[in-house]
Amino acid sequence: MKTFSLCVLAMLVICHTGKAYAVERVVTSHIISDVWYDDIFLIADKVDSMSTNNFTVQIGSSVGGALLYHFPNWYNIKFAPKLHYEDINKDKLKDVIVALITDSGTSISTKEIHVLNQVEDPNRRYEEVPVESIHDAVGRFVKMEQKGNIITLSIGEKKYVVDYATFGYATPVDSPGAGSIEDYTPENGVLYGSTNVFVTIPEARIGNLKVKYRWEGKMYKAESVTFVQERPRHRLNK
Repeated sequence: MKTFSLCVLAMLVICHTGKAYAVERVVTSHIISDVWYDDIFLIADKVDSMSTNNFTVQIGSSVGGALLYHFPNWYNIKFAPKLHYEDINKDKLKDVIVALITDSGTSISTKEIHVLNQVEDPNRRYEEVPVESIHDAVGRFVKMEQKGNIITLSIGEKKYVVDYATFGYATPVDSPGAGSIEDYTPENGVLYGSTNVFVTIPEARIGNLKVKYRWEGKMYKAESVTFVQERPRHRLNK
């Protein structure tokens, strides 16, 4: 019954907006609440068997009373986008967080974050606000160096030293990098981003970086980054 209701909802949204779509319109993600006006639906055009574009965020399951926000430039390449509904700027109003997949493959999954802050002035509405990307945050906070098998990450006054040889990867050691696997998620009212640290190729992972965000009035900006070393899965034969 729930699935049927979602399909009908998507069809009604098309009629309500007065737009004609040449492709199939689908609900890619949703959050069902105890009250209809807190139901969240992420709706998009189905491009092929995996990708979607031309997104609409619908807040509320009543067509006449729903809030609709259209984002024609949003694109999701593969799998379902992640959708969250949580207060992440400490104003006691829940915000909509959407993580779209921009690239996906073997050891690759990059994300694009979108946040719609809830505002009451006095009517309830949502507005998209900027979020510093994981790539930019890592570039500001993290320095990486490689000398032989020793890789050093410097984050502020903290230094993390990793011996690449203990992982037993077949790939030779090279300059470290970050960003092939990304994610964004709220935790207890705080927005976090995460990415892996790899050497040469994404498969040779040595750890993960976790980015903590803070609302600065006009955007969500990274306030700190921490590193957690991956536990070596293999040892070199002696």
